[in-house]
Amino acid sequence: MRFESKELWQEWNSKEFLPKEQFEAWCTALNDSHLKWSLDNTALSQYYGKIKMRHLGGIRLLYCDCEPCYGRRTIHDVKQSDGEYYGLLYIYDGSEIVFHEGQSVEMKKNSFLIWDSTKPIEFKLFSDTKKVTLLVPQDRMRAQLPQIDSYLGKHIDFSKGLNAVAASHITTLGNEGGAIESGIGNAAIDLTLELITTCLQAGRNEHPMTKARQDLFNASMEYIRRNLDLPELGPNLIAGNFHISTRYLHLLFAEKGLSVSHYILDQRLEQCRRLLSKQNLIKDSITSIAFQWGFSDSAHFSKVFKKKYGITPKEYQSRHFSN
Repeated sequence: MRFESKELWQEWNSKEFLPKEQFEAWCTALNDSHLKWSLDNTALSQYYGKIKMRHLGGIRLLYCDCEPCYGRRTIHDVKQSDGEYYGLLYIYDGSEIVFHEGQSVEMKKNSFLIWDSTKPIEFKLFSDTKKVTLLVPQDRMRAQLPQIDSYLGKHIDFSKGLNAVAASHITTLGNEGGAIESGIGNAAIDLTLELITTCLQAGRNEHPMTKARQDLFNASMEYIRRNLDLPELGPNLIAGNFHISTRYLHLLFAEKGLSVSHYILDQRLEQCRRLLSKQNLIKDSITSIAFQWGFSDSAHFSKVFKKKYGITPKEYQSRHFSN
């Protein structure tokens, strides 16, 4: 059985093949589900591997349970893969080493790592391993976490605190992905990405802000969230509300790797995308949804939406409900 990208949910198991065919079948299944990889056949032909794949809200959810193996994505493999993704990898049993972005990272139980599908990467599994990977289109992930490049190829411990909550969530998502109704797939993925992003940002300790500056930044973010529907929302309005200069506001956001205007635009687009994917709102006009979240020009909205998500709002809405 081969994975078909149009299927909402599929499971693959090497036990469905003759022992002498299992490793070769595993290579094919991994390439069908996890983008293009080159695997070394260092094992015997007999090989155990299990994969579950589900498309939720434009994200590819992958559960993998397999024996030790070694693989890499070369420049040639990267060119043969469609799309540009960030891989959000969580190990909840077993161990492996990942070579990415000039770093060698030892992954074990409760380890989390982000990798870039457009760059070479290698992995070595040293034991039976169970893991979950979320393949997220890069434009969408950048909108969620603009400073994502600073996290690439780095080991992040997901064993304690809020990170442990995220780890439990990801594990359950990998095990129960097939039971999630397609109509709420977008909400499930939105929740997952927001939880992961919150964990990453909370653990960021480079150049920490003073409490006063952090409180002002938090208040500015909350002000933006509450006023996204205002067409006039921008640096001048925000700075005036807090009686600070626009220059100070820009510096405040720059400390977090953010641009005020880009952040506002990304949040508006994300709110529009969520509404466009809700079945009970399918009769709402795209223009009314755009105006609801602060856009005042439907042509401009369509242009920036396509730039971010790769398709027009109308195409996005049609594709979502045709699936």
